[in-house]
Amino acid sequence: MDGKMMVQLTTLVRILDFLLAYPFGDSPAARVVTRYGEGVTRLRALVAQQGEGVVTRKVEVARRQELRRRIIRGPLRHLSRVAEALEAGQPQLAAAIGQSVHQMSGELFLATVHSIAATAESNLALLQQEGLSEGTVTDLKALLEAYEGALKEAGAGRRAHTGARAEMQVLGRDLMRMVKQLDGIVQYHYRAQPEVLGAWASARNFAWPVTEVSAPATPARPTLAEGSKA
Repeated sequence: MDGKMMVQLTTLVRILDFLLAYPFGDSPAARVVTRYGEGVTRLRALVAQQGEGVVTRKVEVARRQELRRRIIRGPLRHLSRVAEALEAGQPQLAAAIGQSVHQMSGELFLATVHSIAATAESNLALLQQEGLSEGTVTDLKALLEAYEGALKEAGAGRRAHTGARAEMQVLGRDLMRMVKQLDGIVQYHYRAQPEVLGAWASARNFAWPVTEVSAPATPARPTLAEGSKA
């Protein structure tokens, strides 16, 4: 969550704390406070969802990279070396099994390795004659399944993150509009209690970061001695 949204959430929660500490005591105003409280609760849940989405995506990306490394350095390397023995008599088969995937990623990597696995499985007897270890294709398919799962989880994490962020922005704007509505209610209900109005002003004050701007230099006024030289 970016800094602006964090400041907004902090302020909205502070306002809710004030409203709970100073109940209005009449039903119409209380209903507004209830709706506002439900919105803040939902915003908090979205913040948690966004954070979980970010963490999930990072974890699954790291897992996918590790699985990719194991696929390339393990069964694919073994298959490629065995396929080189077929180049003289079976050049197309050797090319299909030995194609490089180092520059591929995501769905392209997944589709290409699936194709290699299917080709190897269809020619298993021939490849084993050239030294392919038993279980190589099985291992490759298991790693591919895990890699595909990591892709899906990373995608789910990304959707959770972006979906939560979009709803957070809409809800945040709605709650800020409600703050203006609540301001009118507070100002009326506590018009004779300046200390409460002061607490309200403090609660809804945005603690935005302040960037200091250098004031333009003021030309120095000449001294009397300097003026006499002119």
